[in-house]
Amino acid sequence: MPNKKVIEHIGIHSTNTTDKTFICPNRCGISVCGDASIFGMPITSYIQSFIREKINTKKKVDEIPDMLIKYFRSFDPIPDATFLVAGYNKIEGTFKQSLYNVRIIDSIKEKIDTNTQGASWAGEALVLSRLLQPVSLKNNDGSYTDLPAQTILWNFFTLQDAIDFAKYAVETTINTMRFQNVVETVGNPIDILVIQPEKDPFWISKKGLGIGV
Repeated sequence: MPNKKVIEHIGIHSTNTTDKTFICPNRCGISVCGDASIFGMPITSYIQSFIREKINTKKKVDEIPDMLIKYFRSFDPIPDATFLVAGYNKIEGTFKQSLYNVRIIDSIKEKIDTNTQGASWAGEALVLSRLLQPVSLKNNDGSYTDLPAQTILWNFFTLQDAIDFAKYAVETTINTMRFQNVVETVGNPIDILVIQPEKDPFWISKKGLGIGV
């Protein structure tokens, strides 16, 4: 059965309980969105195998995007998955942030500029983009009127602000999709991972096993 057909069947039933963010031995984090399964099995198990087999404590963050592309493009069909890879590399005694957007099906790795504060996201981004990007109203004559745009003060964000924004971004997407005529591809619980230089990553919130209602 083609991978995309599998996704249609399992999407809304299993993705809420599927791990999509992972800690690696080299203190970096990996998040995934897109295809939820490979050969009828959750993509989670393949990501966990990749981390166990390919990443050790000495592996540089900058090496992981190419490794992900090589690993997941070995499957047939190639999964339509996107990864965010985040962590720190120690260069001449100084820790430097590294953040990548990796699109497997296109063999593309994009290094994201971290010199200024901001936010990066992938997957179901339409709701948040409409909230944060400038919006215009179409007039009867076909012209557009720009609505006043309020910027996000990224440069003033503390770590706590970043945590709160991450929670807000996902919750807003979940709550908006609940009332839209769309398949709900985002759901609770929300996982939030904090990565800092010279410290082990830690979870602010993490889904766990339990008895559902």
